[in-house]
Amino acid sequence: MLKLSHSLVSFDKDNVRFSVDSGVIDRLGKELVARHETAVSELVKNAYDADARFASLNFVDVDNVGGTLIIKDDGSGMTRDQLINGFMRISSTSKIHEPVSPLYKRNRAGKKGIGRFSAQRLGNKLTIVTQTKDSQTALKIVVNWKKYLKDEDLFSISNKIEEIAKEREQGTTLIIEHLREWWSEAMIKRAYRYALDVIQPFPLSKPKVGDNKATIDPGFNIQCLRDGRNIANRQTMFYQHALAEIEGYVDKDGNAFWSIKKSKVDAVTKSPVKLESNDNSRGEFSLLNGIKFKAYYFIYNTNLIPKQAESYIREIIQEQGGIRMYRNGFRVLPYGEPNNDWLGLDASVRKRNILPVHGNNNFIGFVEIGDENIEFQELSSREGVFYNEAYVELIDFLYKALTAAVIRVAGARGRKTQTSQEGWEGKYSKSPKESILDTADDLDNIADELERKSAEETSSKDKNDDDSNKKKEKEKAEEFRKKAQQLRDAIKSIDELNMMRVLAGLGLIIGEFTHEIMNYLGVFDIDTKYILDHLEKATEEYNKAIRLRNTFDSFKVYASYFDETISQNVNQELKPIEIRDVIKPFVRTIKPDRERNNIEMKPEINGYDLFTCKMHTSEWASILFNLYSNSKKAIKRAHPERGEILIRAWKENKAIFVEFIDNGDGIPLENRDKIFNAFFTTSSPKGQKASSTDELTGTGLGLKIVRDIVESYNGEISIENAPKGFTTNIRISIPIAKPEEIKEYAI
Repeated sequence: MLKLSHSLVSFDKDNVRFSVDSGVIDRLGKELVARHETAVSELVKNAYDADARFASLNFVDVDNVGGTLIIKDDGSGMTRDQLINGFMRISSTSKIHEPVSPLYKRNRAGKKGIGRFSAQRLGNKLTIVTQTKDSQTALKIVVNWKKYLKDEDLFSISNKIEEIAKEREQGTTLIIEHLREWWSEAMIKRAYRYALDVIQPFPLSKPKVGDNKATIDPGFNIQCLRDGRNIANRQTMFYQHALAEIEGYVDKDGNAFWSIKKSKVDAVTKSPVKLESNDNSRGEFSLLNGIKFKAYYFIYNTNLIPKQAESYIREIIQEQGGIRMYRNGFRVLPYGEPNNDWLGLDASVRKRNILPVHGNNNFIGFVEIGDENIEFQELSSREGVFYNEAYVELIDFLYKALTAAVIRVAGARGRKTQTSQEGWEGKYSKSPKESILDTADDLDNIADELERKSAEETSSKDKNDDDSNKKKEKEKAEEFRKKAQQLRDAIKSIDELNMMRVLAGLGLIIGEFTHEIMNYLGVFDIDTKYILDHLEKATEEYNKAIRLRNTFDSFKVYASYFDETISQNVNQELKPIEIRDVIKPFVRTIKPDRERNNIEMKPEINGYDLFTCKMHTSEWASILFNLYSNSKKAIKRAHPERGEILIRAWKENKAIFVEFIDNGDGIPLENRDKIFNAFFTTSSPKGQKASSTDELTGTGLGLKIVRDIVESYNGEISIENAPKGFTTNIRISIPIAKPEEIKEYAI
């Protein structure tokens, strides 16, 4: 019918209309969603926009291409009209007209309208099953993206919609089959991190007078599974970085207990520890029957939290740190809000009777109050509970439990716990390094105290008050933090210098050897030319002389490459690197060796001004040479008709990406997570008599060196899906240069 209508319209001689080729779907999928991790995060954001409380992502049989991804959420689902005019409509404007979700009033996370293209980017087939709370049945659509080939009118391709029995009360299920790429655990975790901007450890809604509690945002949680096994969730990606997990409860007899369930140091309690109340005559917390709490304890700048995770954790805790109160499952304000020190933790830090850090920004947790705790009644304004004996007991219980746990953790770390602690220095003999790090912690604590004091004074001042004192306190705090970081950087530099001393000695020997060997290269050229000129062609001796000359040419390439790299090390200044300036010389320099090994190398550099953060040119020389060395070995093992290496570079999301791709024998599934470990190698071992197979041997340090260089600049290196015709793809991402760095070097 549609085709007939379209054909009839074509007879209109006076008007013309736009038409859309079905191939636009494939093109938009590739151009709008370049990376598969981004595609997954966009689909997760759609679940968040649908007022879902959770989204489950199950990656099934994804070790190789062709697996399945199942995304389930408990959102509001889609009606027939929403499915047809929303999801099935390209460039839908529904989220523009409705910028917040209807139930929890969430700001829309996915506003680009690219969810459908994300599904197309990920796999060849999409099945949608959705149901709303009020519907009697569910709706099902199956989209075969292979139908959207070129040279077909987009409107002429149909997808059947049918009603089926409901799977659950409400929600949507996306089944994406025949995935275009394989997925490693690292990729799944990276997709989880890409969606972190919609994940919150606790609800964000702040109910006001007259709000309906049923619409309080319960927060949004994501769980990533691989063949049903948990890979990434709040616990593994957020809470696992806590130094300690602290729990406490009050039993029916009013006895209070605390315990450390998990800890990164030897601080776990074998059994709950009993607390005593301030009222020694009673000796129990009789008004807190059944109350429970849980808190996660974090400390920073201690190398206990990965740098990439620490920045995110600190950002979350800055807004949501402290102990929140929940009554019958609902949040009670203002407890746990920024600058609300209801437990006196920040005040305790300022007193410095207890030395380990234990401010509100070191905890994220909650206390639960049930119906049985009738002493806790909310104020008429619904901003807090009545200040009574039960409330005082609750503060006493939580403060004592948390500080007791903190002191236990500090003791396990070998840290002084209290100002009055005697004989501590005799018990714990510190190294100079530990003393310096402790001093840095003290400076950070002083800075925290100054900032808290400034915030409290600001909240109590009138608008017309002079804020010069606040500015001075802030400047002092920044100076203390700067000094603390300088101490830590000094310690780090000393450690690095000690570790590099041996390698430096070896480097001097290599540099001297390379410099000396360059003096003999001219002699090699003259002698090989003399031999070739005095031998008859087409003889065995002549062929061997040709091979000798080619070998010397390759040797000369390597020697020149190392000589140039070592010469550059004379200037130790770091500066932004334009990625072309390291890739193109490398490709040109390595050409004779590639030709000798029958390897074609093609660089693809997209975009301009691809400046990395401040680095040293020799570091990129090391990166590229090690990647080339590994690719060459893999190609030799695979015995292809012709070796191929593709180097791709581009800029995206404040990072420079470089991919080193080859058609070698690939990386087995069981080795994908080990390939960057030190001394892990897939090369053939040397025999007693070294032969030409020595070229295939390796120490297992090449990729470890590359990873160390990349991660030292807060970059990432990973194994990714290779394009068609290739087997291995190693991707590197390095932060881009800051505008002030580019301006500084006039580039």
